[in-house]
Amino acid sequence: MAATIKPRVPRLDTVALALLVAAWSVALLLLLTHRIFVTNDSISDYAHTWYIAKVLWSGGGLPYHFPLLGHGDALAYPYAFFGWTSAAILRPVLGDWIVTLWLAVGAVGTIAATVWAFPERRSRAGIAKLLANPIRVEAVILGQLPFLWGAWPWFVAIGCWRRGWTVWAVVAVAVAQAGHPAVVLPLAAITVVCRLPFEANRRRLVVAYAASVVLALPGIAMTLLSPAVGDSTLVSLAGNFFGTLSLRAEVMYAPFVVVLVRHWFGRSGMLAAIPILIALNVIIIPIRHNEYGWGAFVRTPDSTLSLFLHSSAFRPAETYRLLQIGDGKVGMYELIRAGGHLDSELFPESIDRRSWANVGAYETFLRTRKVDAVLISTAYDQRYRTNEHALLDELAGDGCAASSSPLAGFTLYQLRLPAHDGVCRTR
Repeated sequence: MAATIKPRVPRLDTVALALLVAAWSVALLLLLTHRIFVTNDSISDYAHTWYIAKVLWSGGGLPYHFPLLGHGDALAYPYAFFGWTSAAILRPVLGDWIVTLWLAVGAVGTIAATVWAFPERRSRAGIAKLLANPIRVEAVILGQLPFLWGAWPWFVAIGCWRRGWTVWAVVAVAVAQAGHPAVVLPLAAITVVCRLPFEANRRRLVVAYAASVVLALPGIAMTLLSPAVGDSTLVSLAGNFFGTLSLRAEVMYAPFVVVLVRHWFGRSGMLAAIPILIALNVIIIPIRHNEYGWGAFVRTPDSTLSLFLHSSAFRPAETYRLLQIGDGKVGMYELIRAGGHLDSELFPESIDRRSWANVGAYETFLRTRKVDAVLISTAYDQRYRTNEHALLDELAGDGCAASSSPLAGFTLYQLRLPAHDGVCRTR
C-alpha cells in the first residue's frame, strides 16, 4: 500500500514574512503615489529641501541660514545634511516628490543595512521581526526622514566594524551622527560604552569613535545652534529629547536584542515575538496618537490657505504666526513659498502652542518673535486648549491689533505693537 503523503503546512515564519513583505510593499507603493506625503513630521523635509534647492540651483551654494523660518534666525540644516542635500540636488527634476521618494529610500535602506550588518537576522523569523517592529513602522508613517537617513548609515557602520573595515565604519557613523545628532549621537555613545568590555582592542574602538565625533562636529553644532532650541522651554526640550530617544532606540537597538533572543531562546523565542510585534502596531495607535500618521496614505494636501495667499490681505515679507490645525503644516510650507516669513520653525516645540499668564507676557512673546500678523484657526484654542485667541481679541479691543476674516474659519490679527518693550494700551 502506498504511503500517505501529508500536505505540507507552511511554517509560521514563512507565512508571517510573506504577509509583512506584502504589507510593506503596499504601504511603500501608496506612499510613492503622493507628491507630498502629509503626515506629522514630513512637511519640514519638503520645506528645507525646497529652500536648499532654491539657493543651490540659483548659484548661491549650500545655504547656512533659512531666513523665512524662525523669525529670520533659522538654519537651513538643523540636521539631515546628507538627506536634504541629496534630495535638493535632484529636486529640479522630481519636484516635491523627491522628498517622498527619499522617505521610502530611507525606510528600505534602513531595513537593508540592518540585515547586512547582522547576518544573524537573515532567517525568515529575523527579517519578519525587523519588518514588524512598530517603531520602525512609525518612523515611516510619521515621515521621519532625518531619523531614517541617520539610521541606515549607523547600521552600515556596524556592518563595517564587524567586518574589520575601521575607516569605513568611522566615516559611516560620522555621517549617521551628523545626520541626526539628537538621536544617533547619544545612542552611538551608549553602544560604544556597552561594547567596550567585550572589545578585543578597546583603544582602537575609543579612538575610532572619537574620530567619528570630530568628523560629525559641524552637524552637531548646527543642531545646537538652531533657534528651535532657544525657542523651546527646557521642560519641552527635555521631554521631547528623552521621549524621542527612548522610542528610536527601539529601532537602533532591536537587532542587538534579536541576536540575544536567538542565542538565549532559539528559534521558538524568535517565532513567539512575531505576532506580539504585529499586534503592537495596532495597540500603540491610540497610545501614540498615530491615527493622523496612518491617514497619510490616503490624504491629499490641504490647500485652504492658498485662498488667503492669493488675496490682498496677504503681505509678502511680513512675519506671520500661523496657527492652523489638521493640515500637517502644509499651510506653513505654502506661506513661505509665497514669500511670507514664519515666526517659528516647523517643529511643535518651536511653534510653542501654550497659554500665557496675561496679555503683557503674550505681547513680549510676539515682539521677541518679530511677529507682524497672527492668522489663527477658529478651532485652534479648542484643539490645543490655549488662551491665545482670547489674548488676541484683547489686543484688538485695546487697538493694538486689527482683526479681520480673510478666510473662512480663520481670523487675521494685524498687529500694532510698539517697537519698545512694554504693554500696548491705547484706550
